[in-house]
Amino acid sequence: MDKKLFLLINQLANKSVWMDRMMIYASNELRFLYPLAVCMLWIRKPKKIKIPSETLVSVLMCMLISNAIKKVKDLPRPFITRKANVLLTSKEDSSYISKHTILAFAVSTTIYLYNKGLGIFMYGFSTLIGISRVWTGVHYPFDILRSALLGSVVSIGFNRIMKKKGKWY
Repeated sequence: MDKKLFLLINQLANKSVWMDRMMIYASNELRFLYPLAVCMLWIRKPKKIKIPSETLVSVLMCMLISNAIKKVKDLPRPFITRKANVLLTSKEDSSYISKHTILAFAVSTTIYLYNKGLGIFMYGFSTLIGISRVWTGVHYPFDILRSALLGSVVSIGFNRIMKKKGKWY
């Protein structure tokens, strides 16, 4: 199922220069919007230092989890094991987990917990980043789905722990 879904999405690559450029841009550059969104929330409510603090801790936790999983679960990237339309160069490490996706969803989830409207907007960008990673031939769809879920769960879990503990910064 994962490989069929990969082929369904990845076969669209190299059909439209405009779409390919948009997907490459989404994959490489949209991640820079996330710190701006967090800063925007913080600037609007400077006393809410917990927003950037929670975001930073969630991102660090996701990085640690992602690195640990990559050491244990070695899943070759699609461009290594099958004929794929490859639009980006990438490391030849494990396809599981997508760092781009896990981090995008971790930040989007933290934002959503404090600002629903902006959070939904950022989830849209996170979804685009995830799809772009498949479109460009770097990840399988289930890698993206698992990464999105893990990033969201880490952020929600950390937020709940902090709410129970009270002020921590």
